[in-house]
Amino acid sequence: MEWHSAARAFLEHLRQSRGSTDNTIMAYRNDLSQFTSFLGERMPLGARWDQVTFEVLQAFVYEYLVPQKYTTSTIARKLAALRAFFKWLRQTGHIHEDPALHLQSPKVERRQPRLLSEYEVRALFEATASASPSRARRDRALLEVLYATGMRVSEAINLRLEDLDLEHGEVRCIGRGQRTRVMRLTPSAVEALKAYLEQREPGLEAQGQCEFVFLNPRGDRLTRQAVWQITRQYAQMAGISGEMTPHTLRHSRAAHLILAGMDVRQVREWLGHANLSTTQLYRQRLFSSNGASEPAEAHARELVR
Repeated sequence: MEWHSAARAFLEHLRQSRGSTDNTIMAYRNDLSQFTSFLGERMPLGARWDQVTFEVLQAFVYEYLVPQKYTTSTIARKLAALRAFFKWLRQTGHIHEDPALHLQSPKVERRQPRLLSEYEVRALFEATASASPSRARRDRALLEVLYATGMRVSEAINLRLEDLDLEHGEVRCIGRGQRTRVMRLTPSAVEALKAYLEQREPGLEAQGQCEFVFLNPRGDRLTRQAVWQITRQYAQMAGISGEMTPHTLRHSRAAHLILAGMDVRQVREWLGHANLSTTQLYRQRLFSSNGASEPAEAHARELVR
């Protein structure tokens, strides 16, 4: 199977059989495109997949990726894509042995999540009042939902009206791996959504664009880039310093729930994390004081006060 056609077949497998998100497929496509370009330069004309050895994979890492000064986390992601790809080649009979089986990723140091205080979260919401009335209502509802539910950006922009149950204060979210979770909204998020939905541009329903919750003025679904821009804009207006992304609201809400007494396993289910260790990062961030071994709840509360 020719280099690029195999990659295309694998990506289609991810889409059809594994229900991978568009973002995951796009990342895998970019990673495999780099790898197949490398093979085109290194391997002889007419080479087959079963001629790609462990040594070729190592050369890709140390002769191609490392010199470009990719971060360890980026290299680890690219190698994860290669391992998944070669596992698929083995399962589908294109190769008899998996050369990526013992391919080791560089150790990635997990960054501690940035946390906002509850005061900063309120300031972020209130900063939306500086926009025009229609945009202010949309942006307030968006930020309130991101915080209240801990949704990822991709989940929020794909939220549909049918996913909302404002009467019971709940929202249904379809996350990674097509896993569905139902989350409670805060009372203020419910009110913000009601105010926004009541004033959405008339005529959107006639245009057939009303199935998604968060729309731009043209009636199209908001993009990921727009949500990032909205978040950063109001963070600046609210005087919030440091790195600020939509994911910061997800981190902060999880931390606030843990401080309020929610069990970390419940938080894991609420966030849709595949691994408990990912969720435990929030607890480690909260209950550690300058590297001290004993939990320091008073210090943790200072972080989010």
